[in-house]
Amino acid sequence: MHESGEMYLETIYVLGQKQQNVRSIDVAEKMGFSKPSVSRGVSILKQQGYLTVDGNGFLELTDSGMDLAKKIYERHT
Repeated sequence: MHESGEMYLETIYVLGQKQQNVRSIDVAEKMGFSKPSVSRGVSILKQQGYLTVDGNGFLELTDSGMDLAKKIYERHT
């Protein structure tokens, strides 16, 4: 996985610890990235099976996404 993918997973994980629902716009604001950049990253992570997006646009890490995000977060802290 590329570093940017790891950054997205970690950011979604951290935001998920602070708020109930995480949206792409939350990730964009936290990371200082444009919405289109985040949408592309989210799409790739979705294809890889690391997260899902519900009908309301809320991001949720899959079990494998959560495991990887926790490892990345622990490595960075």
